[in-house]
Amino acid sequence: MAQKHWILTANASVARLFERSGMTAPLTELADWMHAEGSMRASELERAPLGHSLGVRPGLAPRTDPQRRARHAFAHELADWLHEAVLAHRITDITVLASNPFLGELLAQLDSGVQKMVTAHHPLDLTALSVQALDHKVRADFSL
Repeated sequence: MAQKHWILTANASVARLFERSGMTAPLTELADWMHAEGSMRASELERAPLGHSLGVRPGLAPRTDPQRRARHAFAHELADWLHEAVLAHRITDITVLASNPFLGELLAQLDSGVQKMVTAHHPLDLTALSVQALDHKVRADFSL
């Protein structure tokens, strides 16, 4: 099987997946995702007025931050996609470059099969870079 190194760049609202088939091969973009809720303010995400939470009363779950729920949902979507790619043997290894705190959210959502494929992860948001700029950056900074 040919080596297929993937690089996932992500933040709470955008993710881009790239592949490099060899050390000298250029990066090619395989997929991208948009998650508009990740860039919304809490007041835009929550229909109920912000304020007191009933979570302090016994028997009720604490209120979850709407932005955290949006990050969690997007991380879950990406993790599911990567899980399917691992099952289909479309990946050799992956480097994850994601903003904080989204990096932690994403890594927590990855199942053990995908986690075994993650060779490196860094708290960087490189989603806005062009393919050429990203290629140059990952070669220079991470020898990818």
